[in-house]
Amino acid sequence: MKSLRPVIIISGILSLIGIAVAAFFIFSDKLRIDGETFSEASESGETVALIVVPIALIVTAVILFSAFRSVWPAKIKNGVTASARVLQVRDTGVSVNDNPQVALLVEVMPRDGSPFQAEVKTLVSRLNAALVQPGIEAVVVYDPQKPTRIQVSNLELKPVELNSAESRLKELNRLYDGGLISGEEFRAKREEIIKGL
Repeated sequence: MKSLRPVIIISGILSLIGIAVAAFFIFSDKLRIDGETFSEASESGETVALIVVPIALIVTAVILFSAFRSVWPAKIKNGVTASARVLQVRDTGVSVNDNPQVALLVEVMPRDGSPFQAEVKTLVSRLNAALVQPGIEAVVVYDPQKPTRIQVSNLELKPVELNSAESRLKELNRLYDGGLISGEEFRAKREEIIKGL
C-alpha cells in the first residue's frame, strides 16, 4: 500500500502542474514562443507538447488511481461487522509486494437478518496463502444499504481440519458416486465415521 501512494501523489501533482501550464499558454497570448504569440506557434505545431504532456499525465494519474482503488477500496462508512465463512477461494492474478490478492466467496452471517453470500477481494500474506481455503472463518464489514459491498476485516487463518467427519463423509460420497467403492464398503465406512462422532 505504501509503495503506490508516492507514485499516485507525484502523478497527481505533475498532472496539476501540467494543467496549469497548459491553461496559462492557452489563455495567454501575451507569452511569446520564439518570437511568436501562442496562436501563431500553435498554428505551426510547436505547442503540441504543451498539450500532449498534461493529457498524458492526467491519463497516467487516472490509471494509477483506479489501480490503487481496485486493490485498496475506500473504507465502508457506517458498515456492519459480521462473521462469515469462506465458501470458495480464487486467485485474481494480482499481487502487491509479492502478496497475492484473492477473491473469496463468503457466506455472511449477520446478527440481525438472514445469511447471504457475497464475493470480496483481499490481499493475503504470501506466507499464509496456503491457509486461505474454503471453511475458514472471517470477520467482514458490509454496507447495510448494499450488502454485496463488503470488505474483509480479519481472516482466521488456522488450518482446516482435513480429517473432520464432514470432510471424510464428503470424500466417501465422492468415492461411492464415482463407483470406486461398493455399496457395502460405503455403508461400513459411513457407519464407522458416524460412530466416531
